[in-house]
Amino acid sequence: MPQVSEENPVKSPKDHLLLRLGKEIQIGCQTDYLPQDELKRARSVCEQFPVTAEKMQVWNLWGGLIYLVSPPNTKVEGAEVVVQIAMPAPYYKSDDWLLLRTAPAPWAEFEFDNIILTVPSDVVRKLERPDEVAALWNDIMKGIADLAVIPHTFSRKERFVADVQISAGWMHAGYPIMIHTDSATELFRPDSAKTAGLWGEIHELGHNQQRSCWEFRPHTTEATCNLWSVYVHEEVLGLKREKAHPSMILTNRKNTVDKYVKGGKNLSDWNVWTALETYLQLQERFGWDAFKKVFAASQQMSSFPSENDAKMNLYAETFSQTVGMNLSAFFKAWSWPIDRATEEILCNLPPWSDHPMVQYD
Repeated sequence: MPQVSEENPVKSPKDHLLLRLGKEIQIGCQTDYLPQDELKRARSVCEQFPVTAEKMQVWNLWGGLIYLVSPPNTKVEGAEVVVQIAMPAPYYKSDDWLLLRTAPAPWAEFEFDNIILTVPSDVVRKLERPDEVAALWNDIMKGIADLAVIPHTFSRKERFVADVQISAGWMHAGYPIMIHTDSATELFRPDSAKTAGLWGEIHELGHNQQRSCWEFRPHTTEATCNLWSVYVHEEVLGLKREKAHPSMILTNRKNTVDKYVKGGKNLSDWNVWTALETYLQLQERFGWDAFKKVFAASQQMSSFPSENDAKMNLYAETFSQTVGMNLSAFFKAWSWPIDRATEEILCNLPPWSDHPMVQYD
């Protein structure tokens, strides 16, 4: 039997309004299609139905929360949706949690300012202070927005959805961000978040903020997303980077650089923690504000190159001009393909002559 979610509560169509808007009814939020040979659930457990009549009968063999899916920028007023023969689900937005947490459906949903968490109901039935969880995630999402230099009110709330099996990895980014049910309890422990951190979850939120104009795939795919992990842990959760992840311990960072240098500083090896170290060295010298200004400048670019070499030169130029210092030597020390034209553009700026990679020259 399908369950009821109060997310996106649109009101019911007396004049076929929803038909004209191209809405769909969705049952289930576990949208991952599983390609694996060994399965812990069916490959697909989500169903969608276009709204084709004022009264419809819909179902999903696997059950699931009920959603009304709208095209972007859709606004509906004065309509009402009536759901019959469905099971109420635990739901939290601002109040009445102590009553709603006993609702019988097996999936629960928490809606905060800029993020929605969907987890097994058993994970949260004993939760006494959802307001503290709300405060945690509202602060985290403000931190995500601050570094990305985007409005604090997201155009579309991010989502975390737990599942017994997902299509790739331990977690993966996208809409929704998918996590294993084993990780679901982590989302509801504010005290633990401030002592042990939420590296993986914020890593995935960082993925959703990556932009092509300053991404150099495949090198930075698993690197620049961690800028948000470091930023949120330090600036929001109050957890220093070396406490947030073992790879952030200073000796481990040094070993990462040493290995890269000893391997010949090949750009093909510049990825994940090695690539992140480049950005951390910049951050430790110029601060987070420099990154915010670079991200803001990138948003104003009407066009940008598609090739990595050209984009890396553009990034080096933009960062240099932002901080008022010629960073060509620094990026070249990391084996970035800085060309003569970029060096000439930056030649009038004072050089960063004591950058951290000088010791390896």
